[in-house]
Amino acid sequence: MKLQVMDGSKFDDLRPQIQRGVQWAAGRSLNHAAVAALRLGLPFPPYPADGALVMETVGRKTGKRRLVPMGCLKDADRLLVVAEHGRRSDWLRNALAAPGSKVRLWLAGRPYTGRVHVLDDEDPQDLLARIGNKVHTATIRTMAYEPCVVAIELGA
Repeated sequence: MKLQVMDGSKFDDLRPQIQRGVQWAAGRSLNHAAVAALRLGLPFPPYPADGALVMETVGRKTGKRRLVPMGCLKDADRLLVVAEHGRRSDWLRNALAAPGSKVRLWLAGRPYTGRVHVLDDEDPQDLLARIGNKVHTATIRTMAYEPCVVAIELGA
């Protein structure tokens, strides 16, 4: 039996779907625990309590409430995050579809509101280095496909 090698370009086309499948399988159980801990202001590895947030969006198609944990960097009156799949990220598409791109979120156990927008001129790799969480950075780099930097203006 001859093993057929997949053309690299075909793999590149499948990469986002494969990554999403892996993230979905792993994330379904871990995300629930991370959301619970982070909303209470507790750390949940690899996130310290003040280096992660939980964002609430409403599904643009389903209307269902979605809670997503993610690493962040506080920068004055805004939070910076990396959207792993760039503008294809479901949470980002949901946030941008919301009226005024407004979302609810929890940071260090405290609720906030914010307005989401993409920073096209920012480098996701630079932000990951500034966040400084090696495990989070390695995970994002492994799973990312066309990542982008997103700013969340607090209190907007």
